[in-house]
Amino acid sequence: MIDTSPTVRLQLDSRPESLTVVRSMLAGFGEALGFDPELLDDLKTAVSEACNNVVLHAYGGFAGPLSVRLDVGSHGLEVTVCDRGSGIQHVASSAEDRMGVGLAVISALADRAEFLRVPGGGTEVRMAFLDRGQPVQVLDTPAETILSPPAGLAGDVIVSLAPVGLLVGVLGRIARVLAAGARFSLDRFSDVYLVTDALAAHAHSAAAGADVSFAIAAGNRRLEITIGPFRAGSGASLRQSADDSQSGSPLSVLADELAVEGLAAAEMLRLVVFDRPRAP
Repeated sequence: MIDTSPTVRLQLDSRPESLTVVRSMLAGFGEALGFDPELLDDLKTAVSEACNNVVLHAYGGFAGPLSVRLDVGSHGLEVTVCDRGSGIQHVASSAEDRMGVGLAVISALADRAEFLRVPGGGTEVRMAFLDRGQPVQVLDTPAETILSPPAGLAGDVIVSLAPVGLLVGVLGRIARVLAAGARFSLDRFSDVYLVTDALAAHAHSAAAGADVSFAIAAGNRRLEITIGPFRAGSGASLRQSADDSQSGSPLSVLADELAVEGLAAAEMLRLVVFDRPRAP
């Protein structure tokens, strides 16, 4: 069990395929914290319904910003799904209304559910899941000040989490989902396991603070991962291993591009993994 109060925030666009990314994040988060299987199933279903309503209703059929945040306390967890779209104008009572059914499922599975309009436009769905029948401990610090990704971090998926120990499950699962969508071959897909495990190990020893953020951009047979912040100078060992073919880490051996980028008093690590088609 991880001692620091675990928190994770996922930011992405509201596309149908985004639901798989969200569920993968939840699975990695819940697995790392030893969630009860029934709780994890309820969590996945309720959060998926909230995100699906964003995909279907928030932006009139177009993609828009979607964020999912989990905060774990000593007695349970609270989840917030937020969009910046049209908001909840009306929830029909008819069982045939897809939005009404989705919100009813959320209310049935969560121990507490609130559906709020966001000032300036949008909807915030807050769900509480209790542990052993006790009230959820809600963090007092404003959410935006707990997790804040480094300025300029961009990608198809952006995740900030604390403690750093959560990274191995969350990064690995999300990266594999995006690699599958980017049509990686089986061999190169397997390399993604090694790369994300190596990134998690580097973060464990080199993170600049209690939290870490990463962004992943996925294209045709290509993944670009940017992660940090790490302590200034911690990337030197990766450069050295890249020059030493005998002791190279998976990052230097398997990444097609590997760069250390300065960030104030810290640094970010950026790597690219290609899956080039084999010549006939």
